[in-house]
Amino acid sequence: MITIGRTEYIALPKLGVDRVEAKVDTGAYRSALHYQKLMVRMDGPRPELVVTFAMGRKRIGLVFRRFRLVTVKSSTGQRTLRYLVATPVKLNGHTVQTQFTLFDRSDMKHQVLLGRKFLRGRFLVDVGKQRLLAP
Repeated sequence: MITIGRTEYIALPKLGVDRVEAKVDTGAYRSALHYQKLMVRMDGPRPELVVTFAMGRKRIGLVFRRFRLVTVKSSTGQRTLRYLVATPVKLNGHTVQTQFTLFDRSDMKHQVLLGRKFLRGRFLVDVGKQRLLAP
C-alpha cells in the first residue's frame, strides 16, 4: 500500500483539472466534489445532470448522463440528498475510478474531499504529514 498525507495534489482528467489539492478524510465514507451550479435537464429520453465546477480560476461545465441521488449523513447526524457521479482521479500515477457526491463546498478550504471508498485497499494515511506524493 502507498502512504499518503492528509492532503494530496490530485488530477481530475475528465474534468480537465491537472492539479488540485484534495483533503483526505478517513471519517467520510464517500468522496465529495465542490460544484458551483447544478441543474437536471429533462430534454431527451433520459435526464442529464448539468454541472458547473470552479477549480481555482478554471470554470468547467460538464454533462453527466449517469448519476443518481444518495442520502449522505453529516458528522452532526444531518441527512441530505446529494447527486452521485463517477470520474477518474489521478494520484501520483495511479488512476482510480471514484464516486463523488456533489456538494457546495464554497465555505470550505478544499474543493475536493477523498473518503474511505477511495482509500480502501489502496492507500494508508499519515495524518501528521501533507502532500507526501507531491512532485
